[in-house]
Amino acid sequence: MNARAKLATVAVLPVIALGACGGDEGPDAAATTPTEAVEQSTETPATSTATSTANEPVPTDAPGSTDVPDATAAPDHADETDETVDAVEMVQGGGVDAELLVPAYLGAAPFQDVAVAEAAGWVSTAETLGCFEDAERGGMGVHWLNESLLDAELDASRPEALVYELDADGNVAGLVGHEYLVPFEAWAADAPPTLFGLDLHEHPVLPFWILHTYLWKDNPNGMFSDFNPAVRMCPDGVGVFGVDLP
Repeated sequence: MNARAKLATVAVLPVIALGACGGDEGPDAAATTPTEAVEQSTETPATSTATSTANEPVPTDAPGSTDVPDATAAPDHADETDETVDAVEMVQGGGVDAELLVPAYLGAAPFQDVAVAEAAGWVSTAETLGCFEDAERGGMGVHWLNESLLDAELDASRPEALVYELDADGNVAGLVGHEYLVPFEAWAADAPPTLFGLDLHEHPVLPFWILHTYLWKDNPNGMFSDFNPAVRMCPDGVGVFGVDLP
């Protein structure tokens, strides 16, 4: 799984999650133990009946005693956790609150397996729209579309299209992102539809408001850019949108 996937992670991880930045600590991690001092016996061998005090705890308020840090106490990672959350929000979310992405990671995590996506209603558009790429901006892949979701509603956990990268032989290499779609004819408002606090934008050719979200493969151009230089360009023998299809 690529760098984004192991976030899902988070959605799934994620989400996703995806969605936790701090680890749980065991029940004994924060417990403190009494300070123990080891004393050497000053008794001579002749006083064999003397009771040894080598392992008896020394009261912390005893004269001359000092506090010894407990090596088993759990360290305070509060500052580190805050920094991690900030990093997730800025790097993975492209400025979007990472918590908003958790449903997207969790909802689509099973669709890493394209067969699972197909069983759930997503259908390949390779024969009708082909593979998407841009010579300057990078690859995109092939969309698996769920037509039953094409309406005015947007649900982060149920993307209208799943975007899969193809390998050199034209087979599915893996899920790289989602595409959220609203048909023009379904949207009556003057302002564009929004998701994750972002406006969808008009597709330059197809009659849709769109938002790509590269949850499963890092995009140097930004998570919400349409094309991704890290995604393989369309392999030979596969129709390319705008060139061979539609």
